[in-house]
Amino acid sequence: MRCVIVVAGPRAGSAHVICTETTMMVEVEKFQVISLHEDELHLNDPACTLTSNSTHVIGIMSLNSCGTQMEEDDENLIFKNEISTIDDLNSVITRKHAVEIEFSCVYPKKGTVSLEFRAHKIPYVFTERGFGKFTYQFEFFHSNLFNRMVDPSTYPVEVALKEMIYMEILSMSSIPNTVLFVESCRATPIDDPSYHIFYTIIENGCTVDDTVQVYSGHASEFRFGMEAFKFIGMHEEVYISCSVILCQAGDPSTRCAQGCSNATAAPAVHHHVRRSVAAETSRHYISQGPLRLKRNSTIAVTTLNLNMNLVFVTGVLLAVVAMVCGAVLFKVRGSNVKYQVLPSSDF
Repeated sequence: MRCVIVVAGPRAGSAHVICTETTMMVEVEKFQVISLHEDELHLNDPACTLTSNSTHVIGIMSLNSCGTQMEEDDENLIFKNEISTIDDLNSVITRKHAVEIEFSCVYPKKGTVSLEFRAHKIPYVFTERGFGKFTYQFEFFHSNLFNRMVDPSTYPVEVALKEMIYMEILSMSSIPNTVLFVESCRATPIDDPSYHIFYTIIENGCTVDDTVQVYSGHASEFRFGMEAFKFIGMHEEVYISCSVILCQAGDPSTRCAQGCSNATAAPAVHHHVRRSVAAETSRHYISQGPLRLKRNSTIAVTTLNLNMNLVFVTGVLLAVVAMVCGAVLFKVRGSNVKYQVLPSSDF
């Protein structure tokens, strides 16, 4: 029985993974990371430290520690972790390619376990006095022409770092002459806009991310694009959530008419203007996703015979009796822009 080692980057050297019934151990020759200091490397959980000797960097962890993630297919349980460089501890996302050494242990399984199915979000429907029934539809598109929507059956949407992602929010109302306003948008690694880890894209109607492009459209739609990123750490997915408001067109007192509002500036004072109760809707939060980072397809593949261990993994749901195989993926990446955490604010 053989294990496949996948190598990418200018140097394809020796690495070794040993899998036991409770642990994973990875050994990487130091010349693989010769340009880095050892203290710049960490596992998915930065609190877990790596050790070294004169020739190798070594990581040892249990199957449920150090940020190890479990995936499964029809036949196997796959436990994955990664050695990577330390980014600024205040950073939440990155658009740069850094050194990443992915490794895994594969355990054939008995029995089956169902994975959660996360469906594409259907249009959001609301009803309010003065506006009747109205809906918001949030979709990803393939280009800035917005003529081909990403097929909902293909979710999660796979993107490459720095690839432009195109989004459209469309409002539909039972009354005429309405205007859509997108007040805020943020990204989170789970489908929860109030999650404590987030990245602000639009705030107070103003674009915050430097890569955001807003495209012209009808008053009932908002089209924008931005460069894809990933959250730093053991987060593989990105959800986009936005706060939206629907207003009566032509009413200067509405939030829609005010547009981008600098939070640090004094609020504008409107004299002798009385806002109609039905001039605008409440803020509603809508989301779409997930986006997931594409794996590098330009890789060279070599094989290496690894020591096989008879393992017994027991649990409430599964009983595993199988030979074990470890895999390593090297990715040596260039550098680009890094984004810092923005001050937390109500969303």
